[in-house]
Amino acid sequence: MERIMITGANRGIGLALVREYLRHPEVQLFAACCRPDAAHDLQALSADHPDRLVVLPLEVTDPEAVSAVAAAVAARTDGLDALINNAGINPPGQSLAEIDTETMLHVLHVNTVAPLMVTKVFLRLLEGGVSPRVVNVSSIMGSLSHTSGGGYYAYRTSKAALNMVTRIMAGDLRARGITVICLHPGWVRTDMGGGGAPLSPEESAQGIVRVISRLSPADSGHFLQWNGEELPW
Repeated sequence: MERIMITGANRGIGLALVREYLRHPEVQLFAACCRPDAAHDLQALSADHPDRLVVLPLEVTDPEAVSAVAAAVAARTDGLDALINNAGINPPGQSLAEIDTETMLHVLHVNTVAPLMVTKVFLRLLEGGVSPRVVNVSSIMGSLSHTSGGGYYAYRTSKAALNMVTRIMAGDLRARGITVICLHPGWVRTDMGGGGAPLSPEESAQGIVRVISRLSPADSGHFLQWNGEELPW
């Protein structure tokens, strides 16, 4: 049984990943989100798959909440085979005229600092996993090579910083046998991606699951996208 933890699992790509993994009977899922009581689709999936899907409350910027979730997962299993740091935000008000310190710091906290801290707390469980992998959900908007236009200061900066966190973490964890990548899910029709995006959440999730299933230590520290292609930094 493959054991997988997903943050930000209540909507968008996170929820699509839960649905996709539930199509694989050999997977045990831990799905975390800020307000499980309001995550009606996720709760319905849990009701349909009570033995394979555990829904957990998690505010990724709260250290006590992260520790509590790690303890809850550890009470059910002695290892994790994959940690998918999917939780992220992209709020309005990020143009040069609008951006402020509070927005910058909040987005960096959620999108960059939190994945690092969540991974740190879950290290013991990852070390007990089989071919353990950490997947930090990034964005092509964090690619310096692809950035030419303006706007989205906080989001773009946070994802570029997450890419660097991923590279550093890959170096630290290589000796422990843990593969770490950053992954662009594609431009997806979600609340964040908008209705004009070319990919459905289901298409993105199917591709992401394939990529994760094929990861090897040679991929550690790389920037991949949903179809397995490598992206430039």
